[in-house]
Amino acid sequence: MADFLESEAEESGLDSEEDEQPSKRKKVKSKVAVQSDDEDEDDEDDEERLREELKDLIDDAPIEESGSDGEDSDASVGPKKRKKSDDELDDRLEEEDYDLIEENLGVKVARNKFKRLRRLEDDDSDNEGADSQLEREVIAESLFVGGSDEQDDENQSESAAPREMEYDDENEEESDADDFIVDDDGKPIKKKARRKPIFTDASLQEGQDIFGVDFDYDEFEKYGEEDYEDEEDDDEYLEYDEEEDGERRRQKKGKAKRPSKKSIFEIYEPSELKRSHFTDLDNEIRKTDVPERMQIREVPITAVEEGSTELEDEAEWIYKQAFLKQPVSKADSQEARERSRRGSSTVVKIRQALDFMRNQTLEVPFIAFYRKEYVQPELSINDLWKVYKYDAKWCQLKQRKENLLKLLENMREFQLDKVMQNPDAPIPDNMRLIKDEDIERLKNVQTPEELRDVHTHFLLYYSNDLPEMQKLQRAKEKKIELEERKRAAREEAERNGEDPEEAAAAVEAAEPEEEEQSEVRYAVRSGPYELCRKAGLEPLAKQFGLTPEQFAENVRDNYQRHEVEQPPVPPSEAAAPYVGQIGSAEEILRRAVYMCAVQLAREPLLRATLRDALRERATISVRPTPRGMKEIDENHACYSIKYLKKKPVRDLTGDQFLKLTMAVEDKLLEMSISEQIEGNTGPSYLEELKQLYQKDEFAATVQAWNELRTEAVTIALTKIVMPELRRELNAVLLQESKEYVLKCCRRRLYDWLKVAPYESRVSDDDDEEWDASNGLRVLSIAYVPDRQHSAFACLVAAGSEVVDHLRLPHLLYRRNSYDALERTNKEADMTALRRFILRKKPHVVVIGGESREALSIKEDVSGCIQQLIEDEQFPRIPIEIADNTISKIYSNSIRGRNDFREYPDILRQAICQARLLQDPLMEISQLCGPDEEILCLRYHPLQDQIAKEDLMEGIELEFVNRVNEVGVDVNEAILTGRGTELLQFVCGLGPRKAQALIKLFKQTNQKLENRTQLVTVCHMGPKVFINCSGFIKIDTSSLGDSTEAYIEVLDGSRVHPETYEWARKMAVDALEYEDEDANPAGALEEILEAPERLKDLDLDAFAEELERQGFGNKSITLYDIRAELNSRYKDLRVSYRSPTPEELFDMLTKESPDSFYVGKMVLATVVGITHRKPQREMLDQANPVRNDETGLWECPFCHKNDFPELSEVWNHFDAGACPGQATGVRIRLDNGLSGYIHIKNLSDRHVADPTERVRIGQTVHCRILKIDVERFSVDCSSKTSDLLDKNNEWRPPKDPYYDQEAEDKDVRKDAEAKQTKERLQYVKRVIVHPAFHNISFAEAEKLMENMAQGEVIVRPSSKGSDHLTVTWKVAEGICQHIDVREEGKENAFSLGRSLWIQGSEFEDLDEIIARHVTPMAGHARDLIAYKYYKSLGGMRDKAEEFLKEEKSKNPNKIHYVISAAKNHPGRFLLSYLPRSRCTHEYVSVTPDGYKFRQRMFDSLGGLLKWFKEHFRDPPPSGTPVQRTPAMRTPHGMTSLYHTPAAHTPAFHTPAHTPGPAYINTPYTPSAQTPYMTPFATTPRQPDFLTPAVPRHKPVAMPVQIPVYTEPADWQKAAEDWVRLGGHRSMRDTPATPRSSEGSMSTPRQSSRTPRMDSRSTPRHELSRTPRHEGRSTPHGHSHSGRSSRAHSVRSTPHTNTSPRSMSLGDATPLYDEN
Repeated sequence: MADFLESEAEESGLDSEEDEQPSKRKKVKSKVAVQSDDEDEDDEDDEERLREELKDLIDDAPIEESGSDGEDSDASVGPKKRKKSDDELDDRLEEEDYDLIEENLGVKVARNKFKRLRRLEDDDSDNEGADSQLEREVIAESLFVGGSDEQDDENQSESAAPREMEYDDENEEESDADDFIVDDDGKPIKKKARRKPIFTDASLQEGQDIFGVDFDYDEFEKYGEEDYEDEEDDDEYLEYDEEEDGERRRQKKGKAKRPSKKSIFEIYEPSELKRSHFTDLDNEIRKTDVPERMQIREVPITAVEEGSTELEDEAEWIYKQAFLKQPVSKADSQEARERSRRGSSTVVKIRQALDFMRNQTLEVPFIAFYRKEYVQPELSINDLWKVYKYDAKWCQLKQRKENLLKLLENMREFQLDKVMQNPDAPIPDNMRLIKDEDIERLKNVQTPEELRDVHTHFLLYYSNDLPEMQKLQRAKEKKIELEERKRAAREEAERNGEDPEEAAAAVEAAEPEEEEQSEVRYAVRSGPYELCRKAGLEPLAKQFGLTPEQFAENVRDNYQRHEVEQPPVPPSEAAAPYVGQIGSAEEILRRAVYMCAVQLAREPLLRATLRDALRERATISVRPTPRGMKEIDENHACYSIKYLKKKPVRDLTGDQFLKLTMAVEDKLLEMSISEQIEGNTGPSYLEELKQLYQKDEFAATVQAWNELRTEAVTIALTKIVMPELRRELNAVLLQESKEYVLKCCRRRLYDWLKVAPYESRVSDDDDEEWDASNGLRVLSIAYVPDRQHSAFACLVAAGSEVVDHLRLPHLLYRRNSYDALERTNKEADMTALRRFILRKKPHVVVIGGESREALSIKEDVSGCIQQLIEDEQFPRIPIEIADNTISKIYSNSIRGRNDFREYPDILRQAICQARLLQDPLMEISQLCGPDEEILCLRYHPLQDQIAKEDLMEGIELEFVNRVNEVGVDVNEAILTGRGTELLQFVCGLGPRKAQALIKLFKQTNQKLENRTQLVTVCHMGPKVFINCSGFIKIDTSSLGDSTEAYIEVLDGSRVHPETYEWARKMAVDALEYEDEDANPAGALEEILEAPERLKDLDLDAFAEELERQGFGNKSITLYDIRAELNSRYKDLRVSYRSPTPEELFDMLTKESPDSFYVGKMVLATVVGITHRKPQREMLDQANPVRNDETGLWECPFCHKNDFPELSEVWNHFDAGACPGQATGVRIRLDNGLSGYIHIKNLSDRHVADPTERVRIGQTVHCRILKIDVERFSVDCSSKTSDLLDKNNEWRPPKDPYYDQEAEDKDVRKDAEAKQTKERLQYVKRVIVHPAFHNISFAEAEKLMENMAQGEVIVRPSSKGSDHLTVTWKVAEGICQHIDVREEGKENAFSLGRSLWIQGSEFEDLDEIIARHVTPMAGHARDLIAYKYYKSLGGMRDKAEEFLKEEKSKNPNKIHYVISAAKNHPGRFLLSYLPRSRCTHEYVSVTPDGYKFRQRMFDSLGGLLKWFKEHFRDPPPSGTPVQRTPAMRTPHGMTSLYHTPAAHTPAFHTPAHTPGPAYINTPYTPSAQTPYMTPFATTPRQPDFLTPAVPRHKPVAMPVQIPVYTEPADWQKAAEDWVRLGGHRSMRDTPATPRSSEGSMSTPRQSSRTPRMDSRSTPRHELSRTPRHEGRSTPHGHSHSGRSSRAHSVRSTPHTNTSPRSMSLGDATPLYDEN
């Protein structure tokens, strides 16, 4: 085909050169001119190009815009080509163009006219018909093919090739795709195909509205076969003149020529046609007289045969399945309440509803509105939809049951035939006969699950016989058919007097030989069960004692209804006959057990019983995955259910299961349905079932068989049945959750649609301009919260007509802005808006609720209106703020852009807001086009989890309910172009029928004047008419005198045409006319003027009379007619009301109660600090405080402390410069809300100045304590206790089955894993040193195993890039890790210029190894080499055991032993046995020697000598002894030398302390520490120490105070302190000059405020550490508790109850060194 098209293009180029003309010709329109491919070649010269252009003016051969069939390609040479081109030229050129061409050519051009276009042209203009067709093509292409004006030339200058290809494709589509027939020249032979129906979609409709052109199905159908035939006859020969030589030629056409005409099938893709309902099926639906929704239902509506009881059975089934049957979960509590209210009378109502639907084809809305007597009060309209839905399920189930029943009966017949082949033979063991019970069981099936069980049971036993059965069945049918033909032949022969037998034989002889028919192929079963069956093990499986049916009955009744029949032989003997075929006896029995298990598992009754048990007792357990533990925080939907332990599925509510399923799909949770379910009497249901399949005897044979039976039951349940049922249960729970979400979506849509049009509240009765009876004028304002974009106001009048709009670029500016230009621009906008309101006089102003700026805009508009009230005597116009969710969707929708192409999005949004106020139902329905943009609205957070089709169906049902409640005015819909979408929801109609109805009235340009015309004009069938007529309303008053047709006033009411006579009778009776005087029409008009006359009618008597006459019960209908005559088509929707403060809050913040609630943790930004300004009397009583250290004065309110004189403080007060005391922090949330944190809620500790805790611009976490919806503000708390919320006061409440124990376990495990990970983490460093390795803690320890004692490894520290760890080997299996702090680093990877260990400074690593590690290693080596050293790992129990053993050998000697302590690297345990009790003390190895009992020793000999002399002395308090177990020692108190890197304390001796002084360890409370604070300011111990020191007065302590240079017992220290100095008055203490504090190195001491001085511990100030063994501390450790804390990173944070410090004396730790 492609080659053919290319060759044609080339030939046309050659021909055009022959036909070129020397004279210059005028170029025709670009729509007509199509350039040939030769024009695009680069190698042509200008002359050729000119010739091409000239040629194109005449030779239009390639133009086949819409319908050239490609059959004339052979005519593309010579004169044939000319004829084609001139013929098509006639279609496209106007009269002037023809004249010009004839003038240039000098010949007469035939002007062909086509009769088939006459229908669309005027009588006096023949050529306009062709032009209208051309216009039709242009519109279609521009609207649907996507061409723009700029592309016209390009689109229309294509060659004929693609056009022919399109046409050919269309012909292919119409004929069979495989039947592409061509003639000798390779051209398609066209068949006259019946044209497909053509209708327009929304975009083509727009073209029709603009240009008045219709793509009409009828028109195309008329252009079908007969027109094309006429055209062939008329145009068989066409005569043309050649250009200049006058030579005349006659050319016979290959096929009929017709003007270029492109059908809608060529323009659109098949999917587009289907989407817009233009297919043959759609046309069939349009024509069929059945409600459209009933036709397109998945299971079409079918009538019930007369005399059948199907309706009764179906009503009973629907009542049980839809209204009685409990769902598995409690997804919808409201439905459960409704279920309990319904009685058995519901069945009768359901049956009646089914009769209306199936036999009378009445749709649900018709039944709900016009057959109320038969369904109310039991069935609401939503219940009727449920009946409609379950009717489809019933029909589907019924059809499947019938198919399976036919299969069973055929198999039964097949078995009978097989058995009767040899009646005397016994029935084979492997044949399971189909019994009546099987047939009955199938007939009793109630659910699809049960039907599936029966089907799988059938396949288990009979699948192998299916092929043979089907083959015999076909042969039998063929035989019956032959006999029938022979019988007919005999009868015919007898009538003709011929021999009947000969005729029969002739028929038999004429029977064709049996051909090999294609058999239905069945799946080849080759599973384990099939292998066992083929091995013939079925008889062995039957010896287990119970058939599957018997076991299922036992389970159902929960007792051994059928006793187990015990075989007399043991299992091994029973299996003996089969041994040798497939294996040993054990293998045979294993297979028989499996076979028995499968048979049990496929038993329908057992599955049904287990299914019920599982749904009743199943539980689910939920655990988060590692990813889920991180991502599921308290704001996640699954937070309250992320840990569940055995939650019954019965207790699942709402959309819980759907949320869990989504989290499982996202790999956040792991969910499991319990494998074990609770039994009837015991904990395990499985164990109970095993007992029902056992023989209660103790014989060995019985026990052996019982074991096999138990195994069979276990396999059947755990491996086959229960996994399948759990999957089934999972699907059911998921479906119930989705149905709940769908119901929520429908409820949300209902809340939008139920609102009635806004009613004017403007009370100005004197002025007709303000009369809203002719329609509501709405002024709508829309904006985006961005000053770069202009806001827009528009006025929408009656009929949703956009009258005018106004651009407001500065609406969001503030009137009181500091910028004068802003104020000017704002005032200009307000003036323009005020004039707009004055000119347009709206009844209401509506503002889009985009953000909080809507409130300020409302104030501005209110100010404008107030000014108009004062200046212009304007009425007070109400101002509403409306939700802009729907208007934003509309403004961005295809429908919105098509409606208002030139308008910006914000203006379209304003228009939609106004129309929503005028009629919400009408406006929202605009999104219900073929594009299904209604799905873009957000109904529920989980709506995306529902299938698009299900959601669309639910939305459609809600629209159907509301639209039929309100009614549709067809005339208004056609007039305004709006409301056409509503018509598709009218009862009985649908998109296709509504589309046809609208098109009909548009084409005929007439109105629907009465409901009767639906039949007479629209040719509507009786069934559709009955359904829809009551819901199509006609505004009879607007028709007036404009029509001559009879106007029925009841056509404007909800009264159905079938009850018009009763309405007239009621009117006549109410007016008490005599029969002869009665004029029903006049009576109706009179009663409509005075409807109160109807009150006196006895409608009950009228209803009885109607029932007696055979009209049925019509009591409710009569009351409805009376109500309708009182107020025709009264709007039943809920009146519009302004949003409540809560609704306004949610609308403007875009939050909901589910997303924003009290207790939620949010992120907020600090925007300011609030202060409470002091009152005058407070200022007069103020008491400024002077800081003695700085000499400056401090304001008692704002705590500003830089006033040199007291007078300046008073000036500070008088000038009003004091902001006052800080009261809290102002914050702003992410959603724009402002918030406030009171100072007491800022922290758990007391906060005087908020700036100590937060700074402006900082982001903080906080919890919402209170939401003020009217002020749009929240109160928050940032207390740690509130954020952690350990008591669960604020977090969302957890599920009753929440597994807190599992969560705590996981949290602990996670914390431990984090610690381990932190320990292993380090930053790789670039350090060149032989001892340095980039390895972790664990790798270092492993490397040390093969190194000698004393070897050193330097490695990165897990504390960060400014730390290193030195690891050295103390003894075998013991390594000490020393923390080294670096200072003066060039970058994170280099080595610091100075290295610090404790208070000692080193220049480089070599110095550390030489000065620090090597001496320690040498001292350790001496201890290891000592004769009494043992490798006991420092374990006390081992040491005791060793000493007692030595003591027993030599009782007179005091034995001692030394061992390296593994738990405290760098220490050695010295254990000795002076008497009967062992004593243990530690010896620490330091670079300077050995430390023992807080003394230093240079040598091992000196240490042991002193020990032997003083071992009887009591150890100093705090020295580790036997009574102090190591495990109770806080880990933070151990020496830095003995702590692994991950546990190395982060506190250090301050940098000013030279040398490795004693460890300065601040107090860290632990679980074993009593909370007691030994300093004067602790209120609980008032006289524990000396009285409080007077403010600002430092106190020097006497030198005689005992100084505890080593860790000491704090109680003993306190007692000594009280004894020595506590009784002395502080005033007696000689004042120490401030200069004496020069030895104190803590800078905070000197700058501390007086109040803080009172917290220091005075006794520490001048204490000195005496020398020990030549070691001195030059700077006394005189830091107060607070100053020492300042150097401690790991010290306990201050809380209201924790002590400030527990250090005494020289700030040594209060605990011993272990």
